[in-house]
Amino acid sequence: MIKLLLYIHDSEIGKKYLNALSLKDVECEVVHSFELFYKHVLGHSYSGLLVDIVSSIRASVADREVLKELMEVYPSLRLRWDPESGDIRTLLTGAGAGQKISIDHFIKTYCLLFHPRALRLQCRKEIHCNVVYSVCAEMPEEATQRTVTLDLSVGGCFLISSHCLARGSVLFLRFLELDDNTPIKVEVQWCREWGKSMNVSGVGVRFLEIQPGQREEIVAMVK
Repeated sequence: MIKLLLYIHDSEIGKKYLNALSLKDVECEVVHSFELFYKHVLGHSYSGLLVDIVSSIRASVADREVLKELMEVYPSLRLRWDPESGDIRTLLTGAGAGQKISIDHFIKTYCLLFHPRALRLQCRKEIHCNVVYSVCAEMPEEATQRTVTLDLSVGGCFLISSHCLARGSVLFLRFLELDDNTPIKVEVQWCREWGKSMNVSGVGVRFLEIQPGQREEIVAMVK
């Protein structure tokens, strides 16, 4: 079963998009607000993202940030319902150049080949912490790099960096703002390469090993 996410505000238009799906073994979870979605999602893995263009334009600042990140991670197709012609206009993003393809073609060409990835379950907030990171658990000074978080959540953060790190890479972080400076073990989930787009380059990481006191401090920061 292929699972997709559909971001849409208007439920009636959302039904038209879902009706355009003729492929079997495809399930689409509808998202009206990521803040609400995160409270009920069960941590499923997804193979693609469908985004209603009008909804994305009218989305909250928080939802726009989430969509921006997801479009860099998942194959993504932007949709717009044309009430005059009754057609669905499409624009392919996140998986390569191209446009005016059907939803079914998008799924067959991109989503079927994409290894399903779980959606992060914590909302992230724009919080800038000073961080030192290393690939070594001992974090010797000669093998560390300085950086800053672009955002932070209870489960992970985005680190600003011009270095491209492979998904699955393990790093150790030391947050200067935390009272407990014990290195936090993290795993790279995705990378935004330098020079590839007009966005801040870096890596999204999730916490693997973190002290209870450190988690409590991060919870306080985020909330």
